[in-house]
Amino acid sequence: MAASWATSERIVRFAEPAAERRSARRRPAPDGDAGRLGFFVITLDATIVNVALPSIRDALGGGITGLQWLVDGYTLMFAALLLSAGALSDRIGARRAFAGGLVLFVIASVACGLAPSLPVLIGARVVQGIGAAVTMPTSMAPVRHAFPDPARRSPPRPGSSTGCASAWS
Repeated sequence: MAASWATSERIVRFAEPAAERRSARRRPAPDGDAGRLGFFVITLDATIVNVALPSIRDALGGGITGLQWLVDGYTLMFAALLLSAGALSDRIGARRAFAGGLVLFVIASVACGLAPSLPVLIGARVVQGIGAAVTMPTSMAPVRHAFPDPARRSPPRPGSSTGCASAWS
């Protein structure tokens, strides 16, 4: 009985148009992975600086106020621009907004790594917050495009990106 079911399923599968069979076998586009990676990096960056604050204070100096601005500059720009960045991505497209935000975020990350003083580091963190605000609302759009069928989309993956980022920091 199982063999007849498998045979009838094969017959149905062969009766489908070739394009549908190929799309059913196709591996998900790498855009979904890029979206999850962007989400992971932004979540990680929001928390990892807290762990590095003593080292930053020792290397660059500054008091508690400077260190507070280091954390809050990123968070403030991220929170203030998040909704506006979502509207921007609706206008210019999620893929372009994601790419632009990620490029800005990476450039600001390099500036953070090369910062010679605390004020320069704070400025780079503010720019990082802007890039993160543009990247975050668009980071799940590539997942939707990679898996057009709602049944194939996996809701736990964005959550696992957040969990991994939190555990890693």
